[in-house]
Amino acid sequence: MWLLLMLVILLTNGMSSFGLKVLPAWGLPSSLKYPYLTLWYAAGLVCIALPLLLRGWKSGWKEVGWGALLAGLSMGGQLAMANALQSGLPGNVVFPVTIGGSILIVAVAGRLFFAEKLHPLSWTGVFLGGLSVVLLSVS
Repeated sequence: MWLLLMLVILLTNGMSSFGLKVLPAWGLPSSLKYPYLTLWYAAGLVCIALPLLLRGWKSGWKEVGWGALLAGLSMGGQLAMANALQSGLPGNVVFPVTIGGSILIVAVAGRLFFAEKLHPLSWTGVFLGGLSVVLLSVS
């Protein structure tokens, strides 16, 4: 089940970000990013809530609050990415910075807050990813 969920996340998250590049590339008005992201997030809510409701899952206010906080942060990140793309930054800089930055944050937070251990090869990958983001932004 987790593999299926990860594939859904990969497809939906990647497609929504790709659409943010399409909007300025096709010369569409920047105001369209709001309805575009609203539709993606509403579709995501349905994709998550419908299976949970069909299984009879009950949530408390704590889960709803954390979900709303994470959705708000995610929306803020998507809006920042849309603004960066609309300001003329190329996608080959914007996407690696956002994706690579997320990986770095997750790796460091996992170590600091959850005592997760990464193999030295994994840390090497994180370092090389960060270096590649720096090199892409300089080019």
